[in-house]
Amino acid sequence: MVARPMRAVLAVLALLPMLLAACSHPAAPTTGPARVRLADCLGNPQVRPDVITVVCANNSITARDLRWSAWGKPVAVALGTAVVDICAYEDCHTGSYRSYPVVVVASGLLPCSTGMKAYARIQYVFVGRSPFHGVPAAPKFPSFWWGASRPGPGYQVVPRPCR
Repeated sequence: MVARPMRAVLAVLALLPMLLAACSHPAAPTTGPARVRLADCLGNPQVRPDVITVVCANNSITARDLRWSAWGKPVAVALGTAVVDICAYEDCHTGSYRSYPVVVVASGLLPCSTGMKAYARIQYVFVGRSPFHGVPAAPKFPSFWWGASRPGPGYQVVPRPCR
């Protein structure tokens, strides 16, 4: 078993190829940073959002104070703080919010019907210890709780379709 600090280092190292790719691909002239969007949970386009709801189904993870690099390129990366509702995956009824450092990666540039381009997905990785340590990656919820499509804490790639 890999020690917890080593897992954090491995997670950051796993992101390194994406960071290098983001910095090495020149953006096409028609794909300038102002013409690239990232959809929010309702599909509304945003440019370089500083706050995003990461898990739309239950609002359990919100990324704040995002500082983006390589926006408009095939892969954009943001560093920020994730505000996490620990009770979204445990039975504590009242909500327990904590903050954790997070890396958010937007990728998969696609053309939208508006003529703009948008990132098709985001991926998030907690830096250091995961707030969901010990919680199954795909927990089983009763059917009356958000239905069968409710994502668990291990669901770290989130689609963001554009209009």
